[in-house]
Amino acid sequence: MEEFAYAGLVALLWRVIAEHDRALLDGTCVADPMMGATADAAQKRALVQRIMDRQGPGLLLQVGQFLHLADETPALSVLRNSATPRVLAEKFMRLERYHHATHRVLIETGTDSWTCTRYSMAAEATDGENCLIAGLLLGLIVDIGLKGCKLEIGGHVYLPGDLTSAVVPQGTDTANFRISWTALPVHSDHAPSCASLASSGRVSDRLAAVIASDIGRSWKVADAAGILALSIRSMQRHLKAEMRSYSSVLRQARMKAATLLLTETDTSLAEIGYCCGYADQAHFQRDFLLTANVTPRRFRQINREADGLL
Repeated sequence: MEEFAYAGLVALLWRVIAEHDRALLDGTCVADPMMGATADAAQKRALVQRIMDRQGPGLLLQVGQFLHLADETPALSVLRNSATPRVLAEKFMRLERYHHATHRVLIETGTDSWTCTRYSMAAEATDGENCLIAGLLLGLIVDIGLKGCKLEIGGHVYLPGDLTSAVVPQGTDTANFRISWTALPVHSDHAPSCASLASSGRVSDRLAAVIASDIGRSWKVADAAGILALSIRSMQRHLKAEMRSYSSVLRQARMKAATLLLTETDTSLAEIGYCCGYADQAHFQRDFLLTANVTPRRFRQINREADGLL
């Protein structure tokens, strides 16, 4: 199996290193997420090992504390726009599956913690690669507003503010770690911003607004109905009366977001499908062809030719 690394994560790592110890980047080139969603895994592994050899795991564990440096990386923005730890965990695991990552993480979500297990489709990940993902996930949990967050690896506890000097003893099982918190974010699946959607207007319009509020989420019927304060059957009855269906509203919201990304950004096609909530690129291609009668690539080309950009 050919190995890939997620280009957005590699680009973030590169920018963090550039702020801390640029000498570590000598002879390397940064992956551009706008040119493709995947990067060379061997180059990423070599860079991670260089960091481990020269500085130890501290810098890798800190990467998640610098998510503001990834504002232009669409998939990481999708991850940061997560209402709850459960939603965030689903998105992260889907991102790894979407890009056929060789190394992946199974996240089991509890009421106040994640139990994380890294596993591999080929050779096992290195300690440095495991620390990088653990640090990224910790940063994401902090970023969505959880309080009292901490990371536990091999019985050792690491707090977000103490990662610079973090030491992971040799022989520690870095493939298994736990992230916990003491308080959930103020917002939730039933976010205050969606409260008004539960009371007035066409159900199809309100449903579209709910989906659009987090287009990168893998929406379930029950979750959307709950935000609208409707049972699944009641929501479906309302949609049928409006000559719509849940799947058609979902597809319309996704296509609206996809066409915007295709025409207004240079985001790669592989990245766009993930950012619009699809489980895989084939599903995105089929949906787009069904609704637009052209492929996403051809749609972008036609629009750029019309704008004189090609």
